[in-house]
Amino acid sequence: MILTRLTAIAFALCAVVPATAQEVTGVTVVEHGLYTAEVVSSEVLPNGIGRATLRNICHVVTTRSVPALMNVMFGFRFIVEGAPQGEVIELRRVTRYPVPMKPLPSRPPVLEYDHTFGARIGVLSYIGYGFDHAWELQTGPWTLELWYGQRKLAEQVFEIVERGERPAPPTTSDSNCFQLSSL
Repeated sequence: MILTRLTAIAFALCAVVPATAQEVTGVTVVEHGLYTAEVVSSEVLPNGIGRATLRNICHVVTTRSVPALMNVMFGFRFIVEGAPQGEVIELRRVTRYPVPMKPLPSRPPVLEYDHTFGARIGVLSYIGYGFDHAWELQTGPWTLELWYGQRKLAEQVFEIVERGERPAPPTTSDSNCFQLSSL
């Protein structure tokens, strides 16, 4: 009887003691612009859009004007604000295209693409887009957004332009190069 009561009290105490809650208060965009990076791996999704894992990401220039050239990458680095520091949260990244894109002739066109990924609170992260296929070279406003649940945390709009120069790779002493760590 005493053991049953102690077990019941223990269960009741567990119910009122909260687990470590994640509190996301916002996102700080650290920088935006053109980048270079090494592609570690890539995959083509069923809708024809590719997704890549990167390393040695280097900020080349701060700009919102992006040349419509193959192998040009743009995006932004950010820090998720909140607690507890280092906790992994799930974010949704949304890419909005200026016109309907048709990566696969057999599939309907898409105006946006989104996927979820893990990010650590208080740790520098990156999202971006790289032009790998001719169908991607569409001029106009491209929008990269970060969402936490139903709340938009950040948005960066890049104007893709026909004329422009390819960004120069940074020198090895560039302090804006960084490794993305796996979660």
